[in-house]
Amino acid sequence: MEIFIGVDGGGTKTEAAAINASGQVISRFTGGSTNPYIVTFDGAMKELQAVIEGLMEPFNLSSASCSSICLGMSGVSSDEERQRVRQYLESHFLERQLSPHIYMRSEAEISLMAVLERQYGILIISGTGSNTYGITKSGSIHRVGGWGHILGDEGSGYQIGLQTLKSVIKSHERILPPTRMSSLILKTYPLSHIADLKSYIYQPAITKQNIASFARCCIEAAEAGDHVALDILRSQADELAETTSALIMQHHEFATSDVVCIGSIFKHSRVFREAYRAAIRERYPRLQFPEAAHDRTPAHGAAMLAYRLFQDGAQ
Repeated sequence: MEIFIGVDGGGTKTEAAAINASGQVISRFTGGSTNPYIVTFDGAMKELQAVIEGLMEPFNLSSASCSSICLGMSGVSSDEERQRVRQYLESHFLERQLSPHIYMRSEAEISLMAVLERQYGILIISGTGSNTYGITKSGSIHRVGGWGHILGDEGSGYQIGLQTLKSVIKSHERILPPTRMSSLILKTYPLSHIADLKSYIYQPAITKQNIASFARCCIEAAEAGDHVALDILRSQADELAETTSALIMQHHEFATSDVVCIGSIFKHSRVFREAYRAAIRERYPRLQFPEAAHDRTPAHGAAMLAYRLFQDGAQ
């Protein structure tokens, strides 16, 4: 049996999927971060190896052969970085007497493949961080954003979480009106009073993921009609629309493109999702937001791409 592997490597988790030649998913596995800038290159490769081994564990290698693997990994974008990953994987597979074709592609390509079953279009990401990609029909890749939580990440969970924290402090000091977010934070986190946020947030162990987690309180409050929370989500949606506009201006195809929106903020916040679409459609009314025909993950999209590239004889 031939199998084709797809890997979606992120800063928080890494998901992998294997499909057979009929396109059926026959194995899935999830592991930790494989972003070299978060866990170092050695740490990323160790986790990547664990994910691949976990994915392939159900198979009897005497009767199953990995024909190709396609990886879309955050933090791996330059030719040099991709070559280091490819060399590591070649060595890893060689030890198991396997020699699959190894394809390194962008997170945009595997995500678009999962939703649109093709590699061109616009991809907007709003999770812990944010990013925007545009891929033309000829394959040229454009990107705006992705500068990280200190320099950018407009419209991300981190920025929403940070604005949530700032807003409840301002509400506590009566600069802003009372907000439902305050009580939600006290219910969710080990705090007795909003003033305790200072000692909690400035702990050395607090990461950008911890800050981004406060976005959940903002999303819940906004769904209940809290005006302060609504303002945060709508303003961050506008910020991401500004970033998207800069991307669209880079190529004439993008003004009439299909737009795929992924990430936890798009998934969990109806307010953010609707505000973003309204803001960008006001500028580019011919954009389309197709709904996925199948509930495929980017890892599944990567496996589909591994199969397609293998069939096409890509290098």
